[in-house]
Amino acid sequence: MLDSYSRNIDYLRISLTDSCNFKCKYCSPQDNIHCFEKSMSQQQIIDLVKLFSKMGIKKIRLTGGEPLLRKDLVEIVRGIKSIDKIEEVTMTSNGLLLLDKLEELKKAGLDRVNLSLDTFKRDKFKDITGVDGLNKILLSIDKLEELNMVPIKINCVLLNNFNSDEIEDFIKFTKDRKVQVRFIELMTMGDNIEWGKGKYYSAAEVIKKHSELRFYREENIAKIYKIPNSKGEIGFISPNSNKFCSSCNRIRLTSEGKLKLCLHSDKEYDMLEILEGKDPMKALKEIMGEKPKEHRLDEKKYIKKNMVSIGG
Repeated sequence: MLDSYSRNIDYLRISLTDSCNFKCKYCSPQDNIHCFEKSMSQQQIIDLVKLFSKMGIKKIRLTGGEPLLRKDLVEIVRGIKSIDKIEEVTMTSNGLLLLDKLEELKKAGLDRVNLSLDTFKRDKFKDITGVDGLNKILLSIDKLEELNMVPIKINCVLLNNFNSDEIEDFIKFTKDRKVQVRFIELMTMGDNIEWGKGKYYSAAEVIKKHSELRFYREENIAKIYKIPNSKGEIGFISPNSNKFCSSCNRIRLTSEGKLKLCLHSDKEYDMLEILEGKDPMKALKEIMGEKPKEHRLDEKKYIKKNMVSIGG
């Protein structure tokens, strides 16, 4: 599925809910509550994936909010994995509820999991998430390794004067484990515009300060580094300091069924309405022609929604 800039769009991220059991300060407004009545049904999700697969989508990532809050998550994974042409089903989770569900999810067809982890310190973890749950996330990493669901990607948002003093710890974590720590630059949006002032820390600064890092390869939106003789990797996702829009291969569905062609655009398309139309495939093809060339973060054009409402 090509857009108007000849980018091959084969990756769809689906938010299953905009509810979350964490209150990460850069992602979620503090009054976020469970609102499952707005979320797509299991059948709507399956029907939309079938449509997108016919248009060339091969990879699905389930996000939230927190996808593990969906009681029908296992059935959703199983249903998506059974769809022709879908090659991979992955999930992004905060990991708090993962441990007890992981084996069942793997049997249903889940291939890998990305975990969000911004600090190894219990007090700081509780401060940034609102939950005292660090140990459960670390146990989930152990379980993922045990089940050979690797590489385990660990998303770490770079925050000046919060975890900028722990970067060395995250790098060392890749030494003997099949993980890819992904340092992500803070993206300004929604309610975090004021909160994020002074907290930006660039990927370039990390690379500059850590001469032991060796460039390894490019992986779509990430630049991958390693330290010598390590089992794991370090990735950098830097939408601010190093735009990667020219290689963007993804689109997003919000939990309400709205299609976002670019994370940093407020424009959305009602896919549930399109699904009920006369020619959904034709409509989707026309929409794909509107995917913007690039975001405008460098012009301080910020979107109104919070990340939790879009799908992280």
